[in-house]
Amino acid sequence: MPNFTAEELTTVCLNVFKKLEITAAEAELVTRSMVDANRVGHDSHGVIHLTKYVRELEAGLIQPGAPTETLHESASIAVLDGNWGFGPVVATRAVELAIQKAKQTDISSVAVSRCNEVGRLGGYACLAADAEMIGLLMANDHGGGTCVAPHGGVEGRLSTNPIACAVPLAKTSPTSHAEKHLYQTDITEGPYKKIVLDMSTSVVASGKLRVKQHRNEALPHGWLINAEGESTTNADDFYGVPPAALLPFGGAVSEHKGFGLSVIVDILSGALTGAGCSQSEDARVGNGLFVLVINVASFRGFPGFSAEIERFIGYLKSAKRVAGFDAIRMPGERGWNEQRKREQEGIPIDAETWAQIQALL
Repeated sequence: MPNFTAEELTTVCLNVFKKLEITAAEAELVTRSMVDANRVGHDSHGVIHLTKYVRELEAGLIQPGAPTETLHESASIAVLDGNWGFGPVVATRAVELAIQKAKQTDISSVAVSRCNEVGRLGGYACLAADAEMIGLLMANDHGGGTCVAPHGGVEGRLSTNPIACAVPLAKTSPTSHAEKHLYQTDITEGPYKKIVLDMSTSVVASGKLRVKQHRNEALPHGWLINAEGESTTNADDFYGVPPAALLPFGGAVSEHKGFGLSVIVDILSGALTGAGCSQSEDARVGNGLFVLVINVASFRGFPGFSAEIERFIGYLKSAKRVAGFDAIRMPGERGWNEQRKREQEGIPIDAETWAQIQALL
């Protein structure tokens, strides 16, 4: 499996977009979304998507340079039509608008429809955290992409319906030996530390199945069920006829919780935005996107907010650990650790994905 630097992958992606005459501004946003996902270990949302973007551009599904229209707006909310532009471009505009509004109105929300796939949600939530705000995003597949079975069902009726939240922290470093023991690792990235929750409401993101398929690896039990409701470890079954279905997160005991959360994500991302809730395998796949931004300073001083979370993190990390666990890690910390590792060792790209990318050059 070849390894690449983030700069090498960036150059490759930009060259592909240049051949397709995509503007530099849009190409850079889309490329950053993919490469940043690879940098933190979310390979399911990384450059594996480059060939998909190219296919959709060639099919006319992505409209480069499409304007993001405002359908309705008030001081604190906006409803946007992405006009089927690049997902990362539309999502970045939506979050930046929400940040601007939250500066004036304390809390803001932006709803987006007719948006192509945005990729990893956590990256957009971090835009709000970098502005000392809390960012909460969720997305459905615009009514399509029904690959997740409802609790008790065997057929896909939901998309993977991801949700992400980023919480900012002031940039501080533990100084005492005791503090270093509590923190175990420093999750500093950029100007602020962040707690970042980024998860699908299915047991795993569907892109991870493609990664496993490209690597010829068996799936863990509990990811997929076939048309008879039996567990399968073959990723090919997900792309077969009839297709196997992903399960909601939670496992056999608490799968209903993942299903319940997925329903709420679908409503906020589909019904509220106008994109439509999950409905049919034939519905066009894109993203309905719901963005909520909370200005911390509107509630309390940022230093006090950050200090309380720092205390909270230390308290959580001080817990006696189960055998086999070397650390208690906060949401997002595993990604920061993976980023450091990949900065030193390179980003691994499976042979099948790399062959597909080379075919585009």
